[in-house]
Amino acid sequence: MMRPIRKLPLATIALFFVASSSAYAQSVTSGTAEVNGSKLYYEVAGKGPVVILIHGGLCDRRVWDDQFRAFSKRFRVIRYDLRGFGKSEFSYGPYSHVDDLYALLRYLKIKRASLVGLSLGGLISADLAISHPEMVSKLVLTSSGLRGDESPRHPRSTAIEKIAEEKGMNAAITAWLEHPFFASGTNNKDYVRRTRQMLTDNYRYWGPTPKVIQVTWPQPPTIERLNEIRVPTLIIVGARDADNILSIAETLHSKIAGAKKVVIPDTSHHLNMEQPKEYNRTVTKFLLSL
Repeated sequence: MMRPIRKLPLATIALFFVASSSAYAQSVTSGTAEVNGSKLYYEVAGKGPVVILIHGGLCDRRVWDDQFRAFSKRFRVIRYDLRGFGKSEFSYGPYSHVDDLYALLRYLKIKRASLVGLSLGGLISADLAISHPEMVSKLVLTSSGLRGDESPRHPRSTAIEKIAEEKGMNAAITAWLEHPFFASGTNNKDYVRRTRQMLTDNYRYWGPTPKVIQVTWPQPPTIERLNEIRVPTLIIVGARDADNILSIAETLHSKIAGAKKVVIPDTSHHLNMEQPKEYNRTVTKFLLSL
């Protein structure tokens, strides 16, 4: 005879979720790495093969909120703020994002990792894979930039720079949310809230200030060295991203030997925020593949 199912009191259920959240919070460690004369903030969660999440040039590590927790169930996941972003130290340069990432890996005693980069983060990831191939297991290039690519920038990107100079931060953020980089997600209130907050917090980097920031890069440009990337590579792009990003995705796909390409429909630049379930499933499958 089956026993009747006993209903748990709401207080007990609530306690369970609080305990689960607390356990997750306790499993996340954070710190500041003093590298290359600067300080980089980072967070670590999970166990297993190492995966580094590298954000783009308009946001910070929080762009990976939907991936950090999910990926930590299978991997040791590290996300960090690039120099000048989030909680990392701001400096005018000259400095190298690629050298900073290399120094961070050395600081954390990581010999080899998979790199998951978004936009500027994809550009950094590709350059590290070329400069230090022994440290990279796999590459995931999401809505990636590419040094040396001559595809014209979207005209709204240039217009927003002028808006930031003439009308200030709030007007520029409103313009960004109408840009193809963000526009397809603006029907999601949580997406808009998170995006607006990150754009606000990182205005010092993407606003008028960048004219005096000196970032250095390896030479020659990445586009001339893509054939040197030998690790398994996944390229992900949203079908509604800006034309130059779509063109870059095709260049990466055609010039990196064995690269796989996935296009997510009805999605723009920050597709990991817009379509986290599909993005997480696609990336996890790739990272676990032999």
